[in-house]
This record gives sequence, C-alpha cells and structure tokens, in this order.
Amino acid sequence: MREIVPSNIRLSVAIGDAENDPVKYSHRAVEAVKAGADIVKVGLLGFYEPEDAAPFLAEIRRSLDVSSFGRAFLVAGIYADKADWSFISGFPAIASSCGVHAALIDTYKKSGSTARDFLSSSEISDFAKLCREAGILSVLAGGLCERDIGWIAGSGLDIAGFRSAVAGNGRGNIGIDAEKLKALHGAFAIMKETV
Repeated sequence: MREIVPSNIRLSVAIGDAENDPVKYSHRAVEAVKAGADIVKVGLLGFYEPEDAAPFLAEIRRSLDVSSFGRAFLVAGIYADKADWSFISGFPAIASSCGVHAALIDTYKKSGSTARDFLSSSEISDFAKLCREAGILSVLAGGLCERDIGWIAGSGLDIAGFRSAVAGNGRGNIGIDAEKLKALHGAFAIMKETV
C-alpha cells in the first residue's frame, strides 16, 4: 500500500480484534509498520477490565519501540456493545500509561446497532474529557451516519469515523460511494454554519 499512497498521507492498518496474546499482536503491529503503516489499530476483544489490557498494550508499544518503529501511532479500540461504562471510563488512563496515542470506541457487530444504541451524548463527552485528561486522542466510530453529526457535535471528540455513512453498500463493505461522501460533506458544512 505504501508504494501507491503518497508519503504525506498517513496509512492506517487494523491488526485485528485481539484476544490476550501480546506476542502475536506485537508481531502483527511490527509487520504492519514494516509494510508502511503510520497508524496501527488494535481492537481489544478478549479483555474484561481495562487493567487487563495494560500488559498487552504495553508489550505492543515496547515491540514497536524496540524495533525502531517508535514513530508508529498506536490506537486501541474498545467496543461499546461489549464493554460497560466502567470499562470505557477507565480505559483512557490505562491506554495512556501504555503509550497508546488514541482510544477508540467502536462497535464489534457491524450490522444493526450503532454506537448510539449503547452510549449517551453525555457519556461521549465524558469519554472525550477523560482522554484529554490522559493526554491521548478520543475517537468514536461504530455505524455513525449523517443523523449522528448533531449527536456528537460539541462532545469534544478529536476524531469521528463515518465509514458506514459513505460505504458503497453499507457498513463493513469495501468502497466509497461518491454521492454518499458528498452528502456527508454537505451535512458537515450545514452544521458548521449553524454552530
């Protein structure tokens, strides 16, 4: 991919929905960066407390640093449909302590429900605040679409992902629908004018 993506565009690679196997996922992270990734994203699927994820994330960060890939931007994702609020609210501080650059809330199931089905706008704002306090970026994804722009506006999030809003055949599919992208861009422009 790096051969066809201009160097001024950051390339992101997801290394999987991880169970607690730090050796396997550290290897994947290093291989992704060797292949040209600037951003490595790992989803934490097999973890039940944020503290349980600390050794796992610290090992990925250590492996990247030891392999001379300390420049790699590490994103750790948790799932709104798998984690309760105590896990979500405790996660930013743990992630930061392990050298993670951004904490992502996504949804594990890619059909039907969205992040909005599991989190309130005040919880999103609280998550963004906790990430700021921990010194990391806050990211929200999980089936976001045009109608969610107002829901997350003013939340303080650093990044919101709208892949399903522009995917050719809906969430989880490959390809971007130009008309959907244009409509989403227009919705953001309208929101910007009203704020």
